[in-house]
Amino acid sequence: MADQNVPQNVENEQDPGANTQMFRAFVNEGQAEATTEPKVNGRVLAVVGAAVVLIAVIAAIAVF
Repeated sequence: MADQNVPQNVENEQDPGANTQMFRAFVNEGQAEATTEPKVNGRVLAVVGAAVVLIAVIAAIAVF
């Protein structure tokens, strides 16, 4: 009855905790993905925000 709550592996899927080498590769893979630089960094976001504010100010001046 307790065996029903144990998750079963899908066929051809290997458990990275099964041996030390696979587990280390699994952990290193997760760290490599976490260190990648985000696609939109703060500088790009600030430039786009400044451009939007500048366009809004120019549009407000042109209307009045």
